[in-house]
Formats: sequence, C-alpha cells, structure tokens
Amino acid sequence: MIIENRTAKIVDLEKLQKLVKNVIVEELGSEPESELDILLTNDAEIAELNEKYRKKEGPTDILSFEYGLNEAVIGDIMISLETIARQAEEYGNAFEEELGLMIVHGVLHILGYNHELNDEEASEMFERQQKYFDRFVKEG
Repeated sequence: MIIENRTAKIVDLEKLQKLVKNVIVEELGSEPESELDILLTNDAEIAELNEKYRKKEGPTDILSFEYGLNEAVIGDIMISLETIARQAEEYGNAFEEELGLMIVHGVLHILGYNHELNDEEASEMFERQQKYFDRFVKEG
C-alpha cells in the first residue's frame, strides 16, 4: 500500500494504513498481495481529476477507482484534505474522523461496493461503512 500526502497537512499515515488493512482483512479474510494506492491532495488537484475522470466540475471529497482484486494494483483512492476539513466542520466530526470515514468509504468502493446503483446496495455499503467507522476509527 502506498499513501502519498501532497499537502502540508500533517496526517498519521501509519494510522491510515492500519485502517485500510483492517477493513480489507475484515472483508476478504486476509490482506491481498496486490497494491492499493492512496493520494491525499488538495481541492485544485482533485477538481482536475474529477473533471477528467467523472466529467464533473469542482472539487469532491473522494475519488475511487476499482481495478479488480486480481490485479497488481487493486485500485486508486484520491482524497481532498481541504474538502475533508470543511466536511468535518460541517458534520461536527474531528478532521481525523472525517478522513477515516472517507478512507473506509473508498476502500469499500475498491472492494466492489457501490451506493449509486440501487437502494439495497447503498444500504449494505453504508451499513458496512458505519460498522468499520465505529470499530476502527471511533474506537480505534
């Protein structure tokens, strides 16, 4: 797993790696041999990526690209720390909690969950997201 922080914001990368590993192991039963890449960036860079890959303007909190569990790289996750900071304030979370929640969200996407197809899949994904957030971020 590679986590790259392209911002000046201090983030505990070891804690994030542990969170990702915990969710993956919980879901798959073991850690895959494959790689997962995570980029911590700013609003400007994620806005470029959002427009390039999703044809949507402006920054977003997270982008996840799933390549498959049998691939050498199972996925890429990009997170805007600027957006995470705003959301944390808006939702009354600590920055670290909001970042942890988005990491869990992105990892679930990489593992094949999708909340945009139908209500049933959305419900399952968000239930798992809350379970892992409570267990590994809130209590972690």
